[in-house]
Amino acid sequence: MQIPPSIATSHRRLPEFCRAMLRDKRYQTLSMLVIIVNGAVLGAMTFEGALDAVGEALTLIDHVCLAFFAFEVVVGLVSFGRKPWRYFRRGWNVFDFVIVVASFLPGLRENATILRLLRVVRIFRWMASLRVILVAMGKALPKSGGVFALTGVFMYLWAMIGWIAFGSDDADHFDSVGTTLLVLLQMLTFDDLGSTIRESMALNPWTLPYFVGFILFAAFVLMNVLIGVVLASMEEAQRMDDEDGQVSADTAVLLERIDKLQETVDRLADDRERAKEFTPFR
Repeated sequence: MQIPPSIATSHRRLPEFCRAMLRDKRYQTLSMLVIIVNGAVLGAMTFEGALDAVGEALTLIDHVCLAFFAFEVVVGLVSFGRKPWRYFRRGWNVFDFVIVVASFLPGLRENATILRLLRVVRIFRWMASLRVILVAMGKALPKSGGVFALTGVFMYLWAMIGWIAFGSDDADHFDSVGTTLLVLLQMLTFDDLGSTIRESMALNPWTLPYFVGFILFAAFVLMNVLIGVVLASMEEAQRMDDEDGQVSADTAVLLERIDKLQETVDRLADDRERAKEFTPFR
């Protein structure tokens, strides 16, 4: 039996169409808009007045957005053709799949609002500037561990000094190490700085150099070191994003060539199968 060419090549054309659609800028813009609309609708549904006025419309929009998300997952699976498991090699794809499936499962469907709201995070995928910031934050946190540890040790030692030196004179600010740590944290954030220093100086004027020394070292030196770590992580993340963009462009060219090569191989395989069925003496 001879297979029509249109049917024989359908398994190749559909994945190619899905891949092209997912890479299309217009589709990416539409996906981002749906994510924003879904987040806005979920936020509007928390207001009783909005639910009473347009509750049915909000629910309908939410269901339409969820249907679009499910369609997006199906398109992503189909885009890998006969190897759909490759869809799960990317963390964002696994994230999308889990949230969409959880939105349809009994028991989880009623509590999936938070899961669907997490899809707003997917906007990082389409906005390069936000993606760079997210990557920079992830890289800055491990590197900032030393700064945080040094700040904690310094604050504890400085709190011990303050409790020993001024605990008997100013019980409101130095009655224990814990209270002194809270005051130092207040100094670190510059929260009501002037009033705290004036109240403490009224009881013991030597608290002025104590607080000034802490502010100069902790609030300026250590915080500037932390800012330097964040800036270095931002530069590294920006460099990685630029390299990924170049790699993505090269990968797109390679994938296009591989698709054309696969199409040629499949066409030759179909011609071979048809040639086997052809017998001139039948």
